[in-house]
Amino acid sequence: MKILGMIPARFDSTRFPGKALQQIEGIPMIVHVMKRTLLCKDLDEVFVATDTRQICDVVKKYDGKAIMTSKEHKTGTDRIAEAVKNIDCDLIVNIQGDEPLVRPEHISKVIKPLKDDHSLKISTLMCETDQLNQTNECKMVVNLNNEVMYFSRSDIPSNSRKKHDRLFKLYSVVAFRREFLLKFASWKLTPNEKIEYIEYLRALEHGYRMKAVLVEEPSQSVDTSEDLELVRRLMKEDKIKHMYM
Repeated sequence: MKILGMIPARFDSTRFPGKALQQIEGIPMIVHVMKRTLLCKDLDEVFVATDTRQICDVVKKYDGKAIMTSKEHKTGTDRIAEAVKNIDCDLIVNIQGDEPLVRPEHISKVIKPLKDDHSLKISTLMCETDQLNQTNECKMVVNLNNEVMYFSRSDIPSNSRKKHDRLFKLYSVVAFRREFLLKFASWKLTPNEKIEYIEYLRALEHGYRMKAVLVEEPSQSVDTSEDLELVRRLMKEDKIKHMYM
């Protein structure tokens, strides 16, 4: 079984343009994501899929592999689907380019459900959060089998009647079977996907099961300049950066 790591990255991010190349301890953020992804022993190859020559050049400068893609893609998942069209593989893990603290063992965890259940097409990670009313975070609810029921930028489930004990958010590391990824990218945006601006709702709205794996260590993505400053502080105490810096 051949498994790829794919990191979508674009320069013109809506909320934080140029964030992929922001420096964290002297290294561009996209390079942190790439180097940490390369530490995962379950991946056979790792690529950055980008629409920007500047990002492509930086990745290659740090001995990484980059694939140029169209600027027209609305989501990172659609971008990596274009990138894998001519690559023979079985599974693809989408590691968002704004997850500079991603851990290699977490990537292995998101792959495991697809190895264990051959009828499953897609899986993701989730972690607990205590951040309320944060629309930059994608909240999620799961059923008793840890399958995703819904994603939202609102706090779900509602605490209007009963305060929730645990609130979960999407940790943007998502694994796909190759044939499903290509099918996913061929579909038009679905109604709730358009409302929430969360692409994985496309799979749910087409009736597919999506397994969620809980990880205890919280994720910290970079959506704003404030997030970047927080990640810079967290990186100072990071336990695995010495393995690639």
